[in-house]
Amino acid sequence: MRGGFRLLRSPRALLVLVCALGTLGPAAAAQERQQGFGRWQVDPRRCELALFGQAPSPCRSLRVDQRNASVLRVSLLTPVPDQELLQEVSFVGERASSGAPLRCRDGVCQLDGSVVLRVRLLRLAQFNPRGLVVGLPKTLPVAGTCSIDGEQAHCDAKTHYGERWSADAQLR
Repeated sequence: MRGGFRLLRSPRALLVLVCALGTLGPAAAAQERQQGFGRWQVDPRRCELALFGQAPSPCRSLRVDQRNASVLRVSLLTPVPDQELLQEVSFVGERASSGAPLRCRDGVCQLDGSVVLRVRLLRLAQFNPRGLVVGLPKTLPVAGTCSIDGEQAHCDAKTHYGERWSADAQLR
């Protein structure tokens, strides 16, 4: 070993390093609970997803994931025609609105006001009836918006090739 790894040759130094790293896990988990990251999910009364080149199809289970203070993911599930699969379409972007739209505790969130996103990515994944992903998810760079305000949700995104993807849902 050379350079900066010379200290790790000492068993005492290695033990101190392992103990210090071990305390980071619980501290990070506690901090995450305090900062309010998690998921809000609702089964909309009416939901329609228009995927590029396809007729609009019904969707279900609108979900908002908040992993950090500014990036959110709005996901919808729709059945894949003639297959026993579900397609998850996720609009991913940064918050365009101020304030904290989700009030979270222990990973479970409540919508607190409206959400407006500048959508930058579209993620597509398919799942079998057991909930296991089928194949590799696809991610497309897009430009668009997504908004959830009270009883309505609307997402619209377009690739640089002009392919358009949209979703509309009546939440209550």
